Amino acid sequence: MPNVHTKKGVLLDLPYKFNGFAFEFIARSKYDNLILVRCEDESFFLSLVEKDEKFLIKADKLTRPTNVKILQDAMKAFVEKNSLAITFSTINSKKNHLKRRSKFLKDIKDFIGFKSKSDFEIEIGFGSGRHLLHKAKENSQKIFLGIEIHKPSIEQVLKQCQLQNIENIMILDYDARIALEVLESNSVDKIYVHFPVPWDKKPHRRVISRDFLEVTLRILKRGGKLELRTDSENYFRYAYELFLSLNRCDFSVKKNINIEVSSKYEDRWKKMKKNIYEINLTNLENSSKKEICEIEDFDIEVDFKRIYKNFTNKTIKKDGYFVHFENIYKIDNNSGILKLSFGAYDRAEHKYLLIEGGRASYLPNRVLPIWQNRESNKVVATYLKGFLDE
Repeated sequence: MPNVHTKKGVLLDLPYKFNGFAFEFIARSKYDNLILVRCEDESFFLSLVEKDEKFLIKADKLTRPTNVKILQDAMKAFVEKNSLAITFSTINSKKNHLKRRSKFLKDIKDFIGFKSKSDFEIEIGFGSGRHLLHKAKENSQKIFLGIEIHKPSIEQVLKQCQLQNIENIMILDYDARIALEVLESNSVDKIYVHFPVPWDKKPHRRVISRDFLEVTLRILKRGGKLELRTDSENYFRYAYELFLSLNRCDFSVKKNINIEVSSKYEDRWKKMKKNIYEINLTNLENSSKKEICEIEDFDIEVDFKRIYKNFTNKTIKKDGYFVHFENIYKIDNNSGILKLSFGAYDRAEHKYLLIEGGRASYLPNRVLPIWQNRESNKVVATYLKGFLDE
């Protein structure tokens, strides 16, 4: 992740614009500071950490843009505008990053209510993109969505889409466990999950879970398929038991079967004589229409002074969801930011809540319309009003 170390200096008052970036404000906490940056259709935070006589400027993990070039240029603009003396930097200006947002890169909100007029297939965790790109080129009549959170992999595939002029691919930088929940029922023809991280020591982080499979069956068309491939025997046995527990579906198991295109990791594992396990699940029924979970805006007067004075790091646990109030940042006496995580226990959302002018709103994006988020949002609203029954 790019970062810059500088000597500590006196920072200019915000807001200001410089080199194509709008630096809106700085929000301070006892741990770090957040600088809101806007550029074209991107909004994100830079994290500024003060230590001794030094500044560390880096990406904020929750809001960092997919395009690394934008992030790097924002850091350089901030350093230059404030005349900070660089002592160390990981920014490599020679790298040929994408210069602006790719047309292939989509936002999660684009898939709320999305319906494809063509066959629609999804690959989760596409890595180098070898399989995804091949499938898209060989099936130009289909639409393919690749979901990934590894920024370098995303950037690599976006470049290949442009270089090879592949028009039937969409790329989403998001946690697939959450992203699938916003899709319409009976809307997907096939889902590929090839060689997911086994997470043997942290099984709650696995993409395959009972909830994930229930969502998968809902969004798959009747006759739609999920294809799981793994080199991990532990993961295979874990997934197999989950598949056995499902209703209204059929599945088959294969071992060491070649497919039309394999990843570089699969090629490596084959050379190592590792077994490759494959489970194919077929949905046998149509699902009911997706429940609409409206997330209400905070139509209340919010007193930031009171919240700041009484803030403590706390977690509210409920049946099926939770809310964690992680940190608070102060912009001025009457405005600031709450850092939150909430939603389902195994696939939480992480958000910032901006409080200014007596109003509260999520930054940089609104909350996805799933029931755990709807209920979590109600807890947050109660907290903002000053009444919270733990």
